[in-house]
Amino acid sequence: MSFQKRIEQEGNQFCVYSYETGRSFGCYKNRELAEARLAQIERFGKQLGEMPDNQLIHLHDGCHKAASSNELVAVHDLIEDELESRNFAPPYTTGNLEQKLAAVSSFVPVIKEEDRFTLAPVYVPDLADSDGETISANDLQKSLWDWVQKGDRTIYLQHSDKPAGEMVELLTFPFEIETSLEVPNQGVTKYRFPKDTPFMGVIWDSWAWDMVKAGELRGYSIGGKAKRLEVELPEAA
Repeated sequence: MSFQKRIEQEGNQFCVYSYETGRSFGCYKNRELAEARLAQIERFGKQLGEMPDNQLIHLHDGCHKAASSNELVAVHDLIEDELESRNFAPPYTTGNLEQKLAAVSSFVPVIKEEDRFTLAPVYVPDLADSDGETISANDLQKSLWDWVQKGDRTIYLQHSDKPAGEMVELLTFPFEIETSLEVPNQGVTKYRFPKDTPFMGVIWDSWAWDMVKAGELRGYSIGGKAKRLEVELPEAA
């Protein structure tokens, strides 16, 4: 049986969530729009509920191969909701549930209040950032090696010269991992990090920790230099 969905008011918005998993399916400016979205989700969820396990898993895998969009993310999350309602767990394959759970490690970005510590992804390889830039897993790995070998583990505030903390852990996971992510005013959703995603542990200075807790520092950012080269390709014959 598919997981049930609900509408919650958050400030001036109305947000659609999954009861059991807490996945968010968007926030809307009025209840009418949220109810229309909920009705759409329930219709699609009914169709998913009629699919056999193998077909649903195949559809889930197809979502990861397709170009990402807001609608695709919603479809992906609905499929995972349906799979989990059938007692499937990441990586959502057929077989014994205990074997599947043993085959995958689920790492949640960690915050340890008492130590002013965060553990979170440094950068997702091959994923365009806010500037439209990407970096391959191989180049990202070598860049991190170079940085570690320099011996300066200082973390600076937003590419400035102001020290904000110290890197104390760094590891690139050689397999996919899935975690729950919470975005302010958007609820909790699940995100699958591709293999070769590096995670970094940082102990923050007390003033920077206040910014972390306030949501003013919400992620890491790597620095780099590059030269753009524009070329004019010959027209196809």
